[in-house]
Amino acid sequence: GVQMDVLERIQLQIVDALDSGNVGSRLTPTSDSDARGVDLELLRGGNAVRFGETWDHGPSRVGMQNIPFSARYVRNAEALEPGEIKGQATLSLDYN
Repeated sequence: GVQMDVLERIQLQIVDALDSGNVGSRLTPTSDSDARGVDLELLRGGNAVRFGETWDHGPSRVGMQNIPFSARYVRNAEALEPGEIKGQATLSLDYN
């Protein structure tokens, strides 16, 4: 048989890079964002993330891992103003 190296477990955590206390799913806009009336919401596997929450990726073979992230615009209470909106997130992995 073929022997494959297996990691025990991978624990992941994503945080809003601009607001470490943010426990929601909407990214804090970067200082150069000028669009108004929308927020960027981060999704994992099609569901809203919870910043700061750790989840178990499960056992994994050594190599590339597929973790499906996406983002969407969510309307907020501000008046709509066209422009650009950006956010930043940090993904941390803990494995053994």
